Amino acid sequence: MNEILLLKARLAEKKKALEEMQLKADSYIIVLRDIFDPYIEDFTTIDAERGEVIAKDFKHLCAKGKELKAQIAKMEKDLNG
Repeated sequence: MNEILLLKARLAEKKKALEEMQLKADSYIIVLRDIFDPYIEDFTTIDAERGEVIAKDFKHLCAKGKELKAQIAKMEKDLNG
């Protein structure tokens, strides 16, 4: 019984972490859209270095999010049989 409660608590923590990751991903997307504005007149004014750094961070966040989703799915499967 205690194991089930612990699993439910860890599952809730992981879901909360995934929600926080989603918010961070949303902010990365907004920043990337701002940097790589498709309607910009002069492409040489784009801060490509900043875009590259943010894109790398976003890629890392996506990988962590996929890992976390897999962990959540496993935990839910274990919990629900």
